[in-house]
This record gives sequence, C-alpha cells and structure tokens, in this order.
Amino acid sequence: MNRKWIAAATAAALLLTACGGGATAAAPQSGAASGTGEVTPLTVRMSTTFSENETGGMIIKYFMDKLSETSGDAITVKINWGGTLFDSKGEFDAVSDGAVDLVPLGHMPHVGTLNYLSFPGFAPGGTQKALDYFNELIFHDPETSRLIQEEAADYNIKYLNVIAGGTNALCGKYAFTDLDGYIKDSKTFGNFMAAQWESLGFQVTTITPPDVYDGLNRGLIDSTQMALAPMTAMAWYEVAPYWALDGTYTAGNMFTVNLDWWEGLTPEQQNAIETAAKETEQYSRTIYDEAIASDIALIEEKTGHKFVEFSQADIDRLWAACFDATAGAAMDNAGKNGKAEGMETILNKAAELTGYDWQR
Repeated sequence: MNRKWIAAATAAALLLTACGGGATAAAPQSGAASGTGEVTPLTVRMSTTFSENETGGMIIKYFMDKLSETSGDAITVKINWGGTLFDSKGEFDAVSDGAVDLVPLGHMPHVGTLNYLSFPGFAPGGTQKALDYFNELIFHDPETSRLIQEEAADYNIKYLNVIAGGTNALCGKYAFTDLDGYIKDSKTFGNFMAAQWESLGFQVTTITPPDVYDGLNRGLIDSTQMALAPMTAMAWYEVAPYWALDGTYTAGNMFTVNLDWWEGLTPEQQNAIETAAKETEQYSRTIYDEAIASDIALIEEKTGHKFVEFSQADIDRLWAACFDATAGAAMDNAGKNGKAEGMETILNKAAELTGYDWQR
C-alpha cells in the first residue's frame, strides 16, 4: 500500500490519537522545534527477533546503553525480544503501521515489497567494506539513496543505520585447495539458491538449513554454503571438516523507525537516537569481526584443518556468480512493480562499488 496519502494536514491528528491498544502515546513532544539542547523524555517501543544473548541482541543492548548516554538518560527503550511480539515477516508491517516505533529490520524477507533493497546483500573485502557498501547505496549516493529512501517513505518507514552481519563460508566432506577442486569433489551441493551455484558448475540439491547436517552426515550432499555463524552454531563441522570463507561479508538489519513517529520527535530526540544508531553500527563491525575469528578458531580446532584461503581470482568468480544471480532476481522482481529502471540504477552502483563489471 502506498502511504504517501498521509497528508501533512492530518498527520498531527493521527499522532495525537495513535496511542490506542495500550501503546505509548505518539503525540508530538513539547518543544518539538525549540532547539533548546535538552532531550524531552521518551520511551521507544522496540521489537526484535534477536534473543538477548546472541550477537544481534548484544548489538541492540549496546544501542540501548548508548541511547541512554546520548540522551542524558531521557530516552529509554521498551523492547520485546526473540520475536515474541512480531516475527521476521511481521516486523515490517508492525513498524510501518506504528504498532512499534523501531525494529532492526531484516530486509531479506521483504524485498518483494521493498524492491530497491534487493541488491546483493553481501560485499567482498571485509566487514567494514560491507557496511560502506550498504551506507553508500542507502544514505550517501544521491541517486540510489533517493530511490531507496523514497520507497521507504511510501511505506511510512525510515532507515537510520546499517548493522554488520558476519561473513559467508563454504564447507565440504572432501579436502580441497582451490575453488575448482571444491567444485570437482562436490558431486552434490546443497543449497536453496540454485542459480548462483549452478552457474559455477555445481550440481545443486535444494535443501533448507535445518536439513543440511543430516544431509551431509548421510551423504545426500557433499558440500554447502551459508553464513558462517549459523553454520558454526549448528555444528556442521562435525560432518564436513573442510572449510573456506567465500570472500563475501554481509550487512543489513537496518534500524528502521515508523516515519510518522519519527517526524513527531523533537530535533534533540532525533539527534540522540541517530547518534546512538551510528555508534552502534561501528560496534557491530567490531563484534562481528571478533565473532568471525572465534568461529574460525573453533572450527579449525574441532576439525584439525585450517581454513582454505582462496585466491583473488576464485573470490572474484564467486562474487560474479553471487552478483549475477541476485541482480537477475532483483530485476525480475522490480520489473513486476514498475521499478526496473530504478533497480538498474542501484545495481549499476552496487557493481561499481564492488569492482564488478556487471553486464545487464
């Protein structure tokens, strides 16, 4: 639904009456444009699918502590953890409709709606490179940021930052030293993104992550790829002892706010929240880099094998396959919604940022 129908003349009335169902009142705060430097007290209603003790939860707790600091203890967060209020699919509607004020939006479940976020969600080169890539597309580049932010506004939301998300890895049952050797010995590659891996020469068996351990253990598949953190958490190293990073790093889970709510805040409140969100972004890089190093050390200890280091040529091949498959799906998706031209603009910039010569 296009939300630009929310006219300025009715916004104030909606804000004054948006506290139904026991929610915190969203009425404009006193001194909304006073510029006094003092932060008016505020409670931010937040929902997340992260649990408190996982990496994403630690990042959110850092944000809460930092927000207390940047607001002089004036702004607090009332949070529902672990998807108890809204799951990953429901959190978008929740923040769009104002049921909550802020969510760390995992954008991948919503690219059918937020078409302009369907650019490749990874970038080669490291955690900071991935953050820089997302920030350039969403906030800094004049053309791509306008497209992405206007699409967000259509759904009554606004992005505040980007959170790091770790790295991706490959694992297999047989030893390898390079990408060609890995492909050769992977008679059956288990994954749910067939196009990317088939383009590299893999024979792909569609399989979901909860079934991968059993598939490797029973010999139904020989190898697979996914984000390193859940691969480690599900102990796939017990049945696949040979590993390599694929050269890509993830970001996403943008701190996303309800636009009506945001525009009803004072400049001081907005500044405190934005400052805390940006500092949290940098913390997310540090904690994920530490988590990557810890996961690699654990796997190497458990398997007795060092991670293979792919050549730059192999990393470039993997990135090309990832970009082409993702870009193809993004263009198809955007084309159905009349956004093909804008999507192509974003993908061209994404290719430029990652050093890839994308041929549309």
